[in-house]
Amino acid sequence: MDRLTSLPVTATHATQGMAPPPQPEARISMYDRFAALRRRRVPAIATAAIIVIIALLAAFLWPATYRSTGTILIEQQEVPVELVRSMVTNYADQRIQVIGQRVMGTENLMRIIDRYDLYPDKRRGEPREMLLQRMRDDIKFSMISADVVDPRLGRPTKATIAFSVSYDSRSPQLAAKVANEITTLYLNENLESRKESTDNAALFLTAESERLSAQIAELESKLAVFKESYANSLPELMSMNLQFMSRAEEELRDTDTRLRSLDQQIVYLDAQLAQLQPASQIYTETGQRVLSPADRLKIIKSEYARASAIYAAGHPDVTRMKREIDGLEKTAGGIDVSADLVRQLEDARGQLALAREKYAPDHPDVLQLERLVSSVEQQRLAGASVAISTDVHADNPAWIQVSSQREASVNERASLLRKREGVQSKIAQLESRLSQSPEIAQEYGTLTRDMDNAQLKYREVRQKQMEASLAQNLEAERKGERFTLIEPPLAPQQPVSPPRAAIVVLGLILALSVGSGVALLLEAVDTTVRGRRDIDALLPVAPLAVLPWIDTPAERVRRETFKRYSLIGAAVSVVTVVALAHLLYRPLDVIWAVAWRRLVG
Repeated sequence: MDRLTSLPVTATHATQGMAPPPQPEARISMYDRFAALRRRRVPAIATAAIIVIIALLAAFLWPATYRSTGTILIEQQEVPVELVRSMVTNYADQRIQVIGQRVMGTENLMRIIDRYDLYPDKRRGEPREMLLQRMRDDIKFSMISADVVDPRLGRPTKATIAFSVSYDSRSPQLAAKVANEITTLYLNENLESRKESTDNAALFLTAESERLSAQIAELESKLAVFKESYANSLPELMSMNLQFMSRAEEELRDTDTRLRSLDQQIVYLDAQLAQLQPASQIYTETGQRVLSPADRLKIIKSEYARASAIYAAGHPDVTRMKREIDGLEKTAGGIDVSADLVRQLEDARGQLALAREKYAPDHPDVLQLERLVSSVEQQRLAGASVAISTDVHADNPAWIQVSSQREASVNERASLLRKREGVQSKIAQLESRLSQSPEIAQEYGTLTRDMDNAQLKYREVRQKQMEASLAQNLEAERKGERFTLIEPPLAPQQPVSPPRAAIVVLGLILALSVGSGVALLLEAVDTTVRGRRDIDALLPVAPLAVLPWIDTPAERVRRETFKRYSLIGAAVSVVTVVALAHLLYRPLDVIWAVAWRRLVG
């Protein structure tokens, strides 16, 4: 029990015949708290010392972790985008995330772990997934953004201009090596991904261009065959075919009109020729007309046919007529007597019919007429008609003029007939073309639309193919958007963890708080009476006097011993802290130099 500073002497109010005064409510003042801390200083200091030692041990014995960081700048392409467009169109932060997924792949991380022998104490007992997770936890990645103005929208926005990659390790050299390896992976993966994207785009566009070229060639072949098959029925020729059709119909009408006119003219000329003789008429002195050889030949042949039927072949008249016919044929040429023979045959048949009605079948007249009919028929069937060349010996000017006009009209009519046949054939062809035009126009329109679409798409693909080729050259010469290492990972000199100063300060604060709490807690559960305040709280009467504390030699010895041990403990603690700082943190001369530089500077 702590010593009492005073011992009050009390007296009861009952001896004086008075009622006890009301007791005031007990209040704990700041002085009481300080007095309690002073009385409980030993457990409070012991608790605080333990916490401080634990904090110091945690601060100086906790292994240091070093972080090596590399910063990569995202540089825009040197050539303006308006001149050369890149095939890599996604945003930088999206591309960085994709590259990060590739870099953080199992193959890359395991290669780094095996190359630098990372986590040697964990590799024997932990599975590969745990090692990969540790590796990913030790790798830190952060974006660096800046406020820029979007050139397309004209509004301020956040843009990623760089990013940093770091690695945490117990060894600063190992942290720098691994960070350099990861940074190199990011740089190489960016180059490969951009080159792969550009090459894939160029390869796809080349294949698409070849496919469209083959399609255009096929469509051109189909269109050529179609044009060859329907060369005169194409839609662009429809207006011309209609004009041709109109002209052909007009020409046909004119030809028909001309033919009708020629037919009338030929009929008229035939009527004139029937009234004219090829040879001019000759008259004697007495006024009698002299027959022409042709007329004489017709007459003598008729007489010869009648004489041959009456007389025998050797009859003088028959012989004379035969010689005259031969002479006239040599003089007048051949003459067509078929009409005369037909008329003579009909006349003979008529006379024969009348004779048979009058006479018996063996009557001389009947027999004579029968021989006449038979002779005329034989002459007609034997080809007695011979073409007469009247134009050779024609000397009648009127007949020659009319005959020439008739021949010209006949020739013109024949020419017009041939022309009419040609015009009708042309009209039939044009009608066939026009009737096929709607169906041909539909098919031709489909082919031309397919051709136009294919050519348009081919031109677009060729343009994009040229852009892809320029983009390939841009990436090959490193003129496009690229990652530039502006701050390579170096071996760190300061650890990033643990925060030793923060641990020490937190330990001191925690030691003071816990030490004070322990002292106040012990004071709260202690029922020892100390001083006048406790007596006033316990007794119903006030004390009459206060006796001072009597300090005995034993108390003084005990007090001196406590002070001496306290000083020794403090000295041991200071020496321990200094030794730990020298061994685990930094040498004392370095700590002194750094502290002096900071104080002076």
